Amino acid sequence: MYGMLVESVQHYVRKKYGEEKWLQILELSGFKNTVFATQRVYKDDVLPRLAENCSAVVMDKSTEDFLLFFGTCFVNFWSHYGYDRVVRVSGRHFRDFVHGIDNIHEMMRFSYPKMKSPSFYCEEESHEGLTLHYQSCRTGYSNYVCGQMSQVAKDFYNLDINMVKLKDFREGRGYHVVFRLFFDNSAYLPPKIKCIRTLSVEEQVPALRFLKLFPFCVVFQRNMKFVYVGEKVRELFGEEEFARAEKVTDIFYIRRPPMDFTWENVLRLQQVVFELVSLDCVRSPTQNGILPAARHLHLRGQMRYMPDWDCVIFLCSPLIQNTNEMLELGLYINDLSMHDNSRELVMAGTHHMASLEVSYERAVKYSEQLCENMKKCEDWRKHSDELLYQMIPRTVADRLRRGMDVNDTVEAFPEVTVMFSYLVGFMEISAKVPAVQLVTTINDFFTLFDTISLGHDVFKFETLGDAVYMVVGGAPERNPRHAQCVAALALELNREVERLKNPIDGTKLKVKIGMHSGPVVAGVISLKMPQYCMVGDTVNTASRMGTNSEPGKITLSDSVNKLLYGGEFITAYRGTLQVKGKGRMKTYWLVGTRGARPCSPPSLLKPRSWLDLQRGMSIEIDSMHEVEKEMHQKSLLQDITESTESLAREDILSPSKEVPNLLGIQISTP
Repeated sequence: MYGMLVESVQHYVRKKYGEEKWLQILELSGFKNTVFATQRVYKDDVLPRLAENCSAVVMDKSTEDFLLFFGTCFVNFWSHYGYDRVVRVSGRHFRDFVHGIDNIHEMMRFSYPKMKSPSFYCEEESHEGLTLHYQSCRTGYSNYVCGQMSQVAKDFYNLDINMVKLKDFREGRGYHVVFRLFFDNSAYLPPKIKCIRTLSVEEQVPALRFLKLFPFCVVFQRNMKFVYVGEKVRELFGEEEFARAEKVTDIFYIRRPPMDFTWENVLRLQQVVFELVSLDCVRSPTQNGILPAARHLHLRGQMRYMPDWDCVIFLCSPLIQNTNEMLELGLYINDLSMHDNSRELVMAGTHHMASLEVSYERAVKYSEQLCENMKKCEDWRKHSDELLYQMIPRTVADRLRRGMDVNDTVEAFPEVTVMFSYLVGFMEISAKVPAVQLVTTINDFFTLFDTISLGHDVFKFETLGDAVYMVVGGAPERNPRHAQCVAALALELNREVERLKNPIDGTKLKVKIGMHSGPVVAGVISLKMPQYCMVGDTVNTASRMGTNSEPGKITLSDSVNKLLYGGEFITAYRGTLQVKGKGRMKTYWLVGTRGARPCSPPSLLKPRSWLDLQRGMSIEIDSMHEVEKEMHQKSLLQDITESTESLAREDILSPSKEVPNLLGIQISTP
């Protein structure tokens, strides 16, 4: 099919549903960045695919309803090319248009030489309507035809028709659908045979003399055997060819209408234009004896049944578009009939085809260039999206694209988990190594961490110049397992960073990591250089956890420990730390996961137990419960000690007073 059919769909789908929906439909149909050209030929399944995906994207019609809509789109669209005037002059009444659809297709043949047009013929016509037969080499277009017919009747003849599909079936190489059209067909008049006068015997013309007026005609009987062949047809094939072939089906096949070449089919379709094509190529010698290029003979005309002869005569002429085809067939202008305008059509077609070829080449070149530019534009858009998504989360960026105000992107998150990672010894490295080597080290560090973070449900929130890496879980995409996602990332970062080497002495690089959970507020800040920012005490506390951690270790706040406690992660009490702006806070170590090797050991674990862990031994659940119980006792002991020290400073306890014996351990104040 030609691109004009797809252009009509594109125009009206964009107009009705918007550009964004149309781009989604194109992408689903496999035509992303495709620019449809009027003169380009596309596969026959393009429209059904577009209809199917229109139904999937828009969801207000079925695929069949969209095909019906596409048919109306084409009728409304062809006025852009002036074909509405062709329809207006095709007949005074709607029935005249229906009977002459094939003739309209024939007139468009020179503009669209590769067109495989369907064929239509009518039966059982009455004042209430008619039966329409639709034959095509394509399947799945019956609803499309219904849309076209209904829109033509409405726009050009002010009729509302009811079109009912009676049956459809395969027939030969094509697809056959039978419709019944119900409409006001008062213009129909039953055929009447009327003769001015009867010719006398002397006035009757002999058959052979009459047939000489048609040098390309063919006459055959009920058994499909030749009775007569026009003079020029015999010259093109040679007398010996017709001596060998007895039947017309031995020389020709029917191109239009798409059906089997039988006597019954020919009699039934006498009002339809027929096209016969030779089975073999014609190789007729020219005047200088040189054989021209091989080409099939293409005849177009009307089949008429002659009751006096009980034969069918095919009154036809060769279908030739320009003089080049004439030379390839071995024909000349004087071989063509003068009475049927064949000569004028060939000469006009030569001029028209030359202009059309130039226009077609320009259109194809422009279309190809436009497609290439669209692909480049799409590539650049992807690059810009990648850069944008590094500054702003995808979901937030998409909302801004849809027109959301920047202030509306601000959201409050009741609980997220924030992680800070600090590269140990960065200040020393930056002071001692050359600038280029420093940049390489930082790039390797951030590249490794970025790659690892892609495997976890977290968002890399901020990367600072002094090798500080910040991520958050639970924002902007809310996730109830935000603490677990960040903890898994922290363990992997702490383990994988040792693959990098210190550029000063070649030792393994280490990081110290801190995590904290709590509420935050996040949103896009600034219009000139927009950035997605997160504020709140949770961010500051997470940063303090990181700065107060130790190389190769992961420090957790009490809020993170509560979220991880009893799950797949192993934590150990570290103690209380004096945190700037927060006072003393309970902190924990993130040791590892159950059944896996833990991270660097906290000093509170038993040395022997840690040596076992270093050998890769898994920790049994019971033994881990004992370790956690011991850690809990030490945590309680440390709390009591700190409380005692606090009371002593306030003179509530005397310096010589002893603390009650808790946990079986005697503690004295200094």
